[in-house]
Amino acid sequence: MKIFICEICGHIAFNNIPDKCPVCGAEKDKFKQNDTVFKESREKSPEAEVKHIPEIIINKMCAVIPGGDCVDVIATIGKVIHPMEEKHYIRFIDGYQDDKFIGRFELTPLNLYPSTCFHLKKGIGKITIVENCNIHGYWKSDVTI
Repeated sequence: MKIFICEICGHIAFNNIPDKCPVCGAEKDKFKQNDTVFKESREKSPEAEVKHIPEIIINKMCAVIPGGDCVDVIATIGKVIHPMEEKHYIRFIDGYQDDKFIGRFELTPLNLYPSTCFHLKKGIGKITIVENCNIHGYWKSDVTI
């Protein structure tokens, strides 16, 4: 799989570079290819895996959109919850469905847990959650619905 990273906002695109970054609007030339970005984070900090690998829960009964076909994808960062401190925190959590970007949740280090929920209209396919730690880099998890 090819991995492209926006140098402006850190967005990851899988397989193809978008014409414009869906997060910050940067042009194509602002993306750099790094197919080993997740491997690099694990190798740099193998002890950090327990606090960085996203935990994904699929709830087929949406808690927010009643009566629809909504499926909740709940993402929490780490089997042991990642710290959220001024010097060490999760910058963002991105969601993908079948390798296509669906949304970003940006975090600040104060008064938040590193968790979010994506409410999918169609709850099928491969779901990928990518997170970025300001110290330990990029980490991801996948599940198939």
